[in-house]
Amino acid sequence: MHFSKIILAALACGSVNAAPVSDMEYVPIEKRDFNLNAFLAMIVETFPVNVPVNGICSALGVGETALAVAFGLNINANSKGCADVTVVFARGTCDPGNVGALVGPPFLNAVKKAIGSSKSVTFQGVEYPASVDGYLRADPKAGVTMAKIVTDTIAKCPNTQFVLSGYSQGGYAVHNAAKNLDANARSKVKAVVVFGDPMSKQPVQGIDPSRVHIVCHKGDNICDAGPIITLQHITYAEDADSSAAFVVSKL
Repeated sequence: MHFSKIILAALACGSVNAAPVSDMEYVPIEKRDFNLNAFLAMIVETFPVNVPVNGICSALGVGETALAVAFGLNINANSKGCADVTVVFARGTCDPGNVGALVGPPFLNAVKKAIGSSKSVTFQGVEYPASVDGYLRADPKAGVTMAKIVTDTIAKCPNTQFVLSGYSQGGYAVHNAAKNLDANARSKVKAVVVFGDPMSKQPVQGIDPSRVHIVCHKGDNICDAGPIITLQHITYAEDADSSAAFVVSKL
């Protein structure tokens, strides 16, 4: 599984001082010299692929943590106060922190960059186990948690607009969150973005389809609710900018 390679790459690129912490505000990736091609290359070289999800959990956790250190990414996003836009993100199976490293940080930073100074934006990851068993059972509990984040935020910040997003198992959270929101809360959801969505063939209940952006790579078995992690499933960082542009077009 090449763990030694990924750890050495992490140390060469960043050192422990770049380790992500839970209370950090997001800093745009471009200020950290983030290189998407290098990020994807590290994934391609070091992550095991074409293996069942129940056989890759430890590799995902170790590999993503090393990616986060190497590229200075926060694996946690915790909202601080009210903003014009609130992005709620559910990570994938076995991803570390509350937004992971493979998709969450690149997407969240792309959104922040795309919005620029026109609106204030805050991010919140969904705290849930993201276990292999949860994926295999399509556990709906994370969706309840995501919906509660939305309703609790509305109570404190009634004027905020929401973006609901998730990756892999986090797609279940997004779909189930929409089912658990009332009409008022749904009206505040301006965009939905799901990467590697295991429910890709199903609509997001109660959300205008024109506001929904499902990103599924050809050959991604998870998009068919399958059990195999392919290379196509772990390279959605390449879709961060285009997905952020979609979000901005809906705000």
